[in-house]
Amino acid sequence: MTKIKACVFNAYGTLLDTFLPFEEYSDQLGDKALVIYKLWRGKRLQYSSQLSLMDRYTSYETIRKYALDFACDVHGITDEGIKKNILEAHGKLKCYDDTKEALTTLKDNGIATTVLSNGAPQSLRTAVEHAGIDNLLDRIFSTEQVRAYKPSPAVYEYVEEQLGIPRSKICFLSSNSWDIAGAVSYGFRSVWVNRFGRTAERLPYKADMEITSLADILSAL
Repeated sequence: MTKIKACVFNAYGTLLDTFLPFEEYSDQLGDKALVIYKLWRGKRLQYSSQLSLMDRYTSYETIRKYALDFACDVHGITDEGIKKNILEAHGKLKCYDDTKEALTTLKDNGIATTVLSNGAPQSLRTAVEHAGIDNLLDRIFSTEQVRAYKPSPAVYEYVEEQLGIPRSKICFLSSNSWDIAGAVSYGFRSVWVNRFGRTAERLPYKADMEITSLADILSAL
């Protein structure tokens, strides 16, 4: 790749393990835990996109709750306490085993490390502090600062302006193929962190590199 000066990470699912709350409450959710988790993830994206198209910007914390309520409704989970616990646990996530070493390696090589997420600013700060990676991040960007959600070009433009680095020297990393497509469409370089062997989106905006672990980050750059 062109000499990269900054790496911008999606936070949830790329640096932070978002399945943990569902694993923690698997006794109550039973064999539905994984399917509820997957439906919850999909509905968050759908609702943020729908509300954006309706020009009805809504806090991502609210969207997250809407999506979880729907996923639980589909699978007959009516206990409000479980849903409340899952949402609270989502603010106390652990990072993946490869996260800290990767961020440290980038910083040691003079590459700025930042986060860009649909999550609210305070929620993001709390999450990265709890995971113990706040000292490894130079900046934390929330789409709330733009009042638009990824993959809106306005979001990536905001990051480029704030960093003061040309888009061609910024690498965006995400575990979400759709997220990668948005960043590539804007003009960022990109790495898809495909830990779980997911199928790429059928869109013309592809990642420059695909890796299965952040341990491979320097070779990708």
